[in-house]
Amino acid sequence: MKKKINQIFDNIIDKKNYLLASLIVVSLLIRILTVYFIKDSHVEYEWNILLNNLIEHKSYSLRSFNGELVPSVLMPPLYAFFLYFIHTISFLKESYFLYLVFFIQIVLSTYSVYLFYQINQNFFSIKSSLINSFIFSLIPLNIYVCGQITSANIQLFLSVLFLKLLFVLIKNKTTKNIIFFSITSGLLILSRGEFLIIFAFTLFFIFIKKKMEIINLIKILMIVFLVISPYVIRNYIHFNQFIIVKSLGYNLWKGNNQLSKVEGYGKFEIDEFKNLYDKVKSVNEDKYYEINWDNAFVSEAKNNIQENPIVYTKLFFKKLFSFYFIDLESSYPNYYNFFHIYPIIILSLLSFPSLIIFFRNNKFENKYLGLYFFLFFLIFSIFFILPRYKLVILPIQVILAGYTLNYVIKKIRKN
Repeated sequence: MKKKINQIFDNIIDKKNYLLASLIVVSLLIRILTVYFIKDSHVEYEWNILLNNLIEHKSYSLRSFNGELVPSVLMPPLYAFFLYFIHTISFLKESYFLYLVFFIQIVLSTYSVYLFYQINQNFFSIKSSLINSFIFSLIPLNIYVCGQITSANIQLFLSVLFLKLLFVLIKNKTTKNIIFFSITSGLLILSRGEFLIIFAFTLFFIFIKKKMEIINLIKILMIVFLVISPYVIRNYIHFNQFIIVKSLGYNLWKGNNQLSKVEGYGKFEIDEFKNLYDKVKSVNEDKYYEINWDNAFVSEAKNNIQENPIVYTKLFFKKLFSFYFIDLESSYPNYYNFFHIYPIIILSLLSFPSLIIFFRNNKFENKYLGLYFFLFFLIFSIFFILPRYKLVILPIQVILAGYTLNYVIKKIRKN
């Protein structure tokens, strides 16, 4: 540990890493100041119920049946247990709890900038990597989530760490690298169920492109299962099903019903949406309620799409456009704020040309990031798009934008 600390200080003192150290310090200070002045201490409805039930009853539950709390499977468990852990170690004062959550989220976000810099070195020079990392660190959405009670911050940190560890693993398949990559993959799956698809795609891709040995793939799968197994086994005991998260049906319906827009529904249609929601969700109130509730929404969404395939195909491409560029009909407060919307527009325009370059390049990192990017677009556009969902593709979009800028600068220099 002492050797590692000395190595970090040596790197900072080294002239070529002075700018990197400055970048990290600036990123940290900006996040601290932002959280201090514009933090949002509101705990969202579901997280609040889950946290209170964990604290008071040691039960991961959203509702009760016959006077007893019923285990929940609707929300991915990682962030709720993160909040519970912070609450446990923050002693009795509620204010300590919030400050500690925000502090850890600031640290994770700042460390993400450093990890992002390391990822960039697979594609760019040190100078270009620093510029890209500086852009990444200053994007308002990336900063703002540090001061919110939302899982978006941890998801972003874990997704950047996932990419960093993947690129380390394909170059050096040591047991240590396999363990770190697998643990991060398991935590990502527990933070958002869609990452299971990304994880499966990643294993398939490294097996095909990097000819990874079957024994190493088995090791990765075993470790990932160990990470997610407490939650999966708990769900099997209660529901006789292997479940990681059970809200995909509702999310599919929310993005594919008669009132659906890019964000699911607009602020002016909430009452109409609630009436439609109440008609669909009428299932028996028992311990299987959440599962049957979600299945009912799956059936309704499928019926909607089958009855009006052209309507929902158009909506899918509209969501695809909104996810990549901007939502022209957003109902979110401050979505069209100058500091939010203009960085998104510029990044979207700059990153688009590089998609072609990435797919044409045979280098593993380029091919993988291009397909990873494309797969995320498909997954989220099937459901609905909220502004914070942009965070998971933000690192890739900055790299793509950096590629475009590098290409243009080289052309200008040649001429």
